[in-house]
Parts: sequence; structure tokens; C-alpha cells
Amino acid sequence: MEEEEDDYEQLMMALARIATQEIMDMEEGILIEHVGETWFYFTVNIDEYHSLGEPCFKMHFRMSRTVFEDLVRTVHHHLVERGRLRREKRPFIDIMLMVVWLMATPDSFRSVASRFGVQPYTLWYFYSYRVIEALRELAPTFITWPSRQERVGFKNFFQRHTGFPGVVGSIDGTHINISAPLDFPRQYVNRHDAYSINVQCVVDHTLLVRQVHIGEVGSMNDQRVFRRSPLYHNLLQRDARFLEVDEHLVGDGGYTLADYLLTPFANNGHLTAEQLNFNRRLSQCRVRVENAFARAKGKWRRLKYIYARNRGFLLTISQHHLCTTIL
Repeated sequence: MEEEEDDYEQLMMALARIATQEIMDMEEGILIEHVGETWFYFTVNIDEYHSLGEPCFKMHFRMSRTVFEDLVRTVHHHLVERGRLRREKRPFIDIMLMVVWLMATPDSFRSVASRFGVQPYTLWYFYSYRVIEALRELAPTFITWPSRQERVGFKNFFQRHTGFPGVVGSIDGTHINISAPLDFPRQYVNRHDAYSINVQCVVDHTLLVRQVHIGEVGSMNDQRVFRRSPLYHNLLQRDARFLEVDEHLVGDGGYTLADYLLTPFANNGHLTAEQLNFNRRLSQCRVRVENAFARAKGKWRRLKYIYARNRGFLLTISQHHLCTTIL
């Protein structure tokens, strides 16, 4: 059994070498063979990152040290429990430092690897086959639909601050730009003529992501993404675990009006004062989801553009960034 696990580790590392070569070629046109002989001339003191003051640590790693340490323990426990982490040559907290740095910046794999004194394929290996995969599996722990009691609090908040009754969250989609996929690339081209995936989220008034649907191509509009999501079918069945009769989400004009989803009046220049007031108050509720997207992409700069060809990996990365945003 141990020999089989060693063979698996060697296979994953070999795949990481191949993947890193392609990523580096896309990022900077640098092939991994060109740097392999000189890579270990870099001298890095990893302890300097551990000794950073709290403000500096949060600025670089986009979370407080306490939250980071909780994340390290959670991911480490998950990997050990599933037998995917053993005999590592470096402390797992150091692995998490370089992976989080990679997610928080638009830096290339080459530059992040040099910053932490590792080979690019080593960084890719832990990034894709360990940490990202673990966070994908842990996502349901971080992203949960609000309970009935929570929804009462949400309704009270929106009623108090916007005068809009029954609102428990706002829904919208956001595009994450990607490199051209190998399979069916034209399906990923959005209205801005860029390759992307369309990610649907529901957020509460505190900007926490409470539901996410990842997997639709960039050419698909928000309403169609919504109709393909599990949330749509749950709401269509009026499942009380999701929404009571007097509860609803709010969305923009890209969605179809329904009992469970309120949308603004189409402004054709002839709206009444009451309709304009309705739109204004609805917008005050709905803006929360736009703020959440802005915060996610501002905090995790990797979401600005993802170099990857495999669709499954794209979705894994995206979900990871979104779920760590709510930590």
C-alpha cells in the first residue's frame, strides 16, 4: 500500500512538472527547463514571513494571522484525515503561506516560487493537488444556506435599512476571465469578447457568500445560469428550508420576476414616482452582491485572470477563492 502511495505521489509530481511548464509558458514564455539548473541558488529566509507584524501580514496574505492559522489547521486536518499529506519536507504552514500568497496576488508561478525558495512545479503541486482540492471539498463547510433564524435577522436588517420587506439575500453573476480552454473555447466567450466562466452567488447583508453555483460558460446569461442551478429548482418547489412564503431574493434586470425573486421595473423613461422609489430601494438591497464580488476580486487577485486549460480545475480554483473570502 505504501509503495502504491509513493508511486501516486511521483505521478502527481510528474504531472505538476508538465502543468507548470505550460502555465509558465502562458504567463511569461519561460519553459521550466530553462530555470531548473539555477533555481536553488535563491536563498530565502521563510522565518521573515512568520515574524511579520499583524498589519503587514494581513496586507500581504489578505487575512489576519488568527484566521490564517485556523485555515492551516482545517486544511491540514482534512488532508491528513484522507491520507493525502505525509512525510513532507517542509512545515505545512510554509506550504500554506506560499499558496495563499499565490492566490492573493497576480504574481506568476515563477516569481512566487522564487520568493519562497521552491521549484515552480513544487508550488503547482501543493496549489492544485493539495490545498485547492482540499478547499473545494471543504467548501460546504464554509458556504452554507442561512437557517430560518438567520433569515429572520436578514429580513429585519433590510427592512430597517432600506424599507424593503422580506429580503434575505441578493443574487447576481460575475465573470472570471480565463485563458482559452482546450474544449469548446467559443462557448466561453462572453459579451466582452473575453474567455470567462460565469459564477452565480447569493450573499447576505454582511457580504458573506451563502450559495454559489460554478460551472457555466461565459456566453451564458445570468438568468440561464440561475435556471441551471440547484438553487433554482429548490426555490421553484417552494422548499421552506430555503425560503418561506414571505421571503425572497433580489436581483437585477437580468433575472425574471418571480415570487421568490424580486427584480426592478424596466426603466423606459416613463416610470412613476412609486416605481422609481421601488427600484431605488431594491438597488440598495441588491448592491450587496456587487460589493461582495468587488471584495472577493480585490482580496484574491488570482480571480482577475486564471491561467488554466482544464475546466474542472478552473471551477475548483474559483470555488476555493470564494469560500476563503468569507473566512
